[in-house]
Amino acid sequence: MATEAEILKTEICECGEKNVEEAIEIFQHTDLPFKKAKKLVTGCNKNCCRQPLMKLFDMVHFGKFDYNEIFRLIQIRNDKLKKMIEDMKG
Repeated sequence: MATEAEILKTEICECGEKNVEEAIEIFQHTDLPFKKAKKLVTGCNKNCCRQPLMKLFDMVHFGKFDYNEIFRLIQIRNDKLKKMIEDMKG
C-alpha cells in the first residue's frame, strides 16, 4: 500500500490535473456544495472521478481522513478505465 505522502501526491482527477492534496486544499477553502466544489477540482462536469472526490469531500467535512480508502477508490477508477481501453482495443 502507498504511504500517506504518496497518496497525497496521487492524481485524483485527470481533467483538472489535481492531486489529492490539492483537492483537500480546495475543499477546505470552500463552502460550496459538492457538485460545485467538485468542478473547482476537475474543471469539468464529468463523472469519471466522482467516487474518490465525493469520499474526500465528506472526509474534509468531517475532519477525518482515510487516505487508504481514497487511494483504493482511485485505483478502482484507474482499473476500470484500463479495462475499458483494453476492451475497445480487442
